[in-house]
Amino acid sequence: MTNINTKNKTRKMQLGKKIKALREGLGLSQTDLANKTGLHRSQLSSLENENMSPFQDFTKYKLLCNILKADPHKLWEIGQKDRQEWKAKEYLVKANLLKPDIAGKLSPPIPILSEIPSSMPETCRDFPPEIIEAFHEPFRDPNSFFYRAEGDSMDPEIKEGDLVLICPVSADKVKNGDIVAIANGKGARQLRRVTFNGRQTILTADNLAYPVIVWTEQDKPKIIGRVKEIIRSR
Repeated sequence: MTNINTKNKTRKMQLGKKIKALREGLGLSQTDLANKTGLHRSQLSSLENENMSPFQDFTKYKLLCNILKADPHKLWEIGQKDRQEWKAKEYLVKANLLKPDIAGKLSPPIPILSEIPSSMPETCRDFPPEIIEAFHEPFRDPNSFFYRAEGDSMDPEIKEGDLVLICPVSADKVKNGDIVAIANGKGARQLRRVTFNGRQTILTADNLAYPVIVWTEQDKPKIIGRVKEIIRSR
């Protein structure tokens, strides 16, 4: 694995520093802030450490500022300036990482996501930028992505912080017992072992402390991709 540092030491991004200062000023941990806002802790960590593009969605700034007691318009303005710097840096990173594949074509690096998307985009360039933490070395399937695992639901197979390579696959190619990223029509997204039982889709965690989830046809389950590789967090 090639470690990729997406930070450009010449730029001066301010949003992460501002959020961290406000959070610490109120005595809140990243987990506290995540729980109070509904945002992912890994997103907040990535923002504070300048490892992801700032949010574009103004409602997320409002969520943060309701807890941080700050002006969402001012925080949003800081975020948009940072986004411009991030985009310039992002294109430079992509240009430096493009490598020819076995057919001689250029393969883009795989995005590392802080959350499971609701569907598999046409190309990796279509992922929402606010959930992209960084980029991994190119992989032969350009529609694959890495998900940085949260929690211990799939422990010991997948631990928190592991990079999980998820590759697109049609539902008829998924076998009982496979670990998949799966979503339903109600917006729920899970990383679980899947079992098909008639019209039921049964999702189980490796950690037996987590309940079994059963989705029916009414839930409109949709396989996003199958786990192909796990890179252990160090």
